[in-house]
Amino acid sequence: MNKHLEKAERYLQKGKLENALEELLLARKDEPKNESVVQSIADIYQRLNKLEECRQCYGFLFDIVSEKGEASRAADYIRKMQRLGAVEPRRLLRCAQLTESISPSDAEEFYRQVLQTPGSQDPQTALQCYVALARFQPNSLENHLRSASLALKLGKKAIAIASYQRIGELRAEVGRFDEAVEAMEEALRLSSNEFVYRISLAAICAKAGRSSRVIELLSDVTIESNNLDALRLLADANFKEKNLSKAEPIYWKLLDTSPNAIKPIIEMAIYCLQQNRTPEAISLLRKIEEYFAKSGREGDLRSVAEKISTIEFNSIPVLEHLTRLFDRFQMDTPLGEALHRLFPLYFESNQFDRAVELLERLIQLDQYDPGTSRKLDQLNGKIDPGQWKDLASRMGRTATTSDMLTADSAASDDPGKEPTTSIKPNESGSLTDLMLQAEIFLQYNLADKAKERLERIAKLFPGEEEANPSLRELYEKAGIRPLSTSPAASSTAQASSGHQGDIRAFLTRVSDISRNLSRQGNVKNVLSTAVNEIGKHWLASRCVIGLGAPGRSPSMVLEFISSEIPPSDPAQMGKLVMGLQQILSTHGSTLVADNLKSIPKLAPLAGTLSALQVKSLVALPLRDSDQQIGILILEQCEDRIWKSGELAGLEALSEQIVLSVSNVRLRNLMKALAVTDEESGMLHRDSYIPCLLAEAERMQSQKNSLTCVIIDFSPQANTSSAPLPDSYVKEITSSVVTHLRQNDIAIKYGPFSLAMLLPGTLTKDASAVVDKLRKLTASRVKPLPAISAAVAEAVKSEKMEAADVVTELINRLEFGLELARRDGKNQTSVLNPPHTSS
Repeated sequence: MNKHLEKAERYLQKGKLENALEELLLARKDEPKNESVVQSIADIYQRLNKLEECRQCYGFLFDIVSEKGEASRAADYIRKMQRLGAVEPRRLLRCAQLTESISPSDAEEFYRQVLQTPGSQDPQTALQCYVALARFQPNSLENHLRSASLALKLGKKAIAIASYQRIGELRAEVGRFDEAVEAMEEALRLSSNEFVYRISLAAICAKAGRSSRVIELLSDVTIESNNLDALRLLADANFKEKNLSKAEPIYWKLLDTSPNAIKPIIEMAIYCLQQNRTPEAISLLRKIEEYFAKSGREGDLRSVAEKISTIEFNSIPVLEHLTRLFDRFQMDTPLGEALHRLFPLYFESNQFDRAVELLERLIQLDQYDPGTSRKLDQLNGKIDPGQWKDLASRMGRTATTSDMLTADSAASDDPGKEPTTSIKPNESGSLTDLMLQAEIFLQYNLADKAKERLERIAKLFPGEEEANPSLRELYEKAGIRPLSTSPAASSTAQASSGHQGDIRAFLTRVSDISRNLSRQGNVKNVLSTAVNEIGKHWLASRCVIGLGAPGRSPSMVLEFISSEIPPSDPAQMGKLVMGLQQILSTHGSTLVADNLKSIPKLAPLAGTLSALQVKSLVALPLRDSDQQIGILILEQCEDRIWKSGELAGLEALSEQIVLSVSNVRLRNLMKALAVTDEESGMLHRDSYIPCLLAEAERMQSQKNSLTCVIIDFSPQANTSSAPLPDSYVKEITSSVVTHLRQNDIAIKYGPFSLAMLLPGTLTKDASAVVDKLRKLTASRVKPLPAISAAVAEAVKSEKMEAADVVTELINRLEFGLELARRDGKNQTSVLNPPHTSS
């Protein structure tokens, strides 16, 4: 051991600090880098109150440990030095750099202390500190601004570019886009127009609405580029600048990797439609349709059709394309509106043949629509009289020659006024027929159509309700007060016209949903259609349908969830369905809860409802006769008051859901039990009577109509005795199968004959089906064989058993077929049911 250290230790024990210090200084001369000696000297200096000498010793020790990279010891020495006086900026900076990895908070503190040292930091040191602080606080705009300024003065381009880039990003995040663009422009200038900084600037310019600058920045980007961000920015900018021809091909390329690129393409199509750029609009719509068809996204294409249906057009090519699109998705309401808009365009351009075809489609949609009747009047005198009479008869109208001449004269005298015909009540369809149609519409909750029929009755048969109790009861069910019953009726109607308009629009949508349900081919599709259509139309957070008896786990549960609502937990959803079903089975009525806390019976489900974030709900039982087979639930994750009109629509649809499920199950059962013909795919003759019996029972339970058609194209029905080739039979059966409705049934009646069961169809509509089949066959089969047909409607009588109804119907059909064959080529024999007392 060094002798000076031994002496220093003895002096310290005796309290002789001065002597000990002398010996330690001598020992330091012998070992100048001995840290323990320097530490002892510093301690004695501090005890002797020689603070400057002590600080120098600590500075010496700091330099030693900083060279070794010992960050924690270096920080300790810096803090000891700070207690004795100011520390040099270079040592604080060195300490901050050492502690960055082990203690970022300490490092940040040391960097700030460097900047706070008065008059002792040079620009280079300050830049180092601000760059480091920007790393610790990336969202601090001040640090990046100071870094950019200092770097620019010192010529540090890389640092300045990064700082300006971050400044632009921060300003854009808070919506200060103009200032963000300025910062990004500076970064681009310093980078000598590098591509990566051009893309960054273009992105900010896009947010700032400077589309022209985006196009300028990315002018050298071609469609062959693999930079998807640049392509997306360029496409969006061209779209905003209305350069659609440049934007469209880029979007189609982006569609290969990003399915969302179809959205701006759809917006482009809608823009072209709104601006009457017809060729571009149709081209885009066709491409969109092809894309969705290839990708199997039919639902998205239907959404596009629904969005387009809200826009009004006056272009024949556009409306023709849209009618085909609406017809494809069986969107009856938009289809009808498009056809009504298209008719005057055909009429004004003297395309009367096409106007007739359009009117035939309108008649198929709704032959009793007053607008359809007016269009028929417009065609009076413009088309062949026989063709006009045929259309009129299909609409249940007949007119005398003088009436037709009067209508034609009125139309020519005043083109701006809708022509009318003087048709007597008994000439526009019997009162009984109109009452029956209204009753059917009311039974199936098609209130808008029922009201239209009753309003027509009130106009054609004023005051008839006073002598006809059945008609008066129909008026009461529909909530209609004929003008003749009250002198104040007109004022009441005017006061409520706006409200009734809203109700009419609402009920139209309910009717569309009902028709859509009836078209589904299996139970899952029925429920899926129901939850999605009801959930969207009622703007519910969730819509749930569960099938199953009360007290048992549901056999099937389907749910609609709106976009902003999280998915339901399956276990919680099952508990809710079972719990609400039990409540409904006990109380036996619809449960309406505007506020869950006000319904004590929901207390057992409080936990489940809370987990699902439900604040308001409606639950309706699904009943088949007196048996509860399921439940319909609408949930709202916010407070909501359920209106009476909404509840009425839900009750109507709940009945339609049950009806559709029952029909689907019955038809699937029939198809499962009956063996189909291998070539045609139709049911065998053995299924004829069982299917007739099932449909007759359903007709009686629902008070609906049932019409049966037998079509015969055998050699006996043709002028030629040559046998028909098998290809003829296949083509004819294919025409029948592909054009039937979901609920219709086709049966192979014989080698050259078919039977069709058409529920809910009257004889005149069934005759129209036969005529349409002849036209379809004529376009597919050459030479065309003669087709004889018999059409008969089943008897509606509560006193007759279903078997008796079927027996009578079969006999009448056979008789009618013989009459059709006897009358000659291509004849249809229509046999109405005999009058029976119910």
